[in-house]
Amino acid sequence: MATFDMSGIGQILHRNQNKSAAVRIRDSLAASHSRSELKASAIPGKTACTAPKLDSFQISRQISELLSPACGMSEEEKKDYLAKIMAKLKSGKKLTPEEMRFLQSENPVLYQQAARVQAMRESLESRMAHADSREEAAEIYADAVAHLSKDDPMREYLVAAYDDVLKEKESELHESRTDDGAAETHRQQQN
Repeated sequence: MATFDMSGIGQILHRNQNKSAAVRIRDSLAASHSRSELKASAIPGKTACTAPKLDSFQISRQISELLSPACGMSEEEKKDYLAKIMAKLKSGKKLTPEEMRFLQSENPVLYQQAARVQAMRESLESRMAHADSREEAAEIYADAVAHLSKDDPMREYLVAAYDDVLKEKESELHESRTDDGAAETHRQQQN
């Protein structure tokens, strides 16, 4: 029967986090494998090759735990990280893939809501990409906000995300206008 050496996975995935969870999972898998070999050797006429396979559900669960961003976090650290994510959502900022994975594994309901906010944010960003002026961007923003239901439980988060997208677009338009002005000034100085 094959043995599984999981020691490198924990180190690769969670270099800066507490390694006790990864070590615990690896040891659990190793112990499970050892028990399987002992059971096989205790049966006369059976070899290690015919030992029962490791419980695939248990292996899947433990690997999922290893892959979770919460691996190695204490309950207090998980609570603090969730509070940080909630503050980021309330301010309308984009969540990182790691933050989304954390929500998916630790709070699936909030994950679905956050995924919806992120998707609607991206939709507005794609519509804003075609705006050539602040007025045009403001119209797109107003239209998007007008289409939000007053009863939407995530309305506060959606409006914050839309506000952030508008600020980013206005900043982008301001920078491009400043760059255009600097280029024009440079051309005038050369003539």
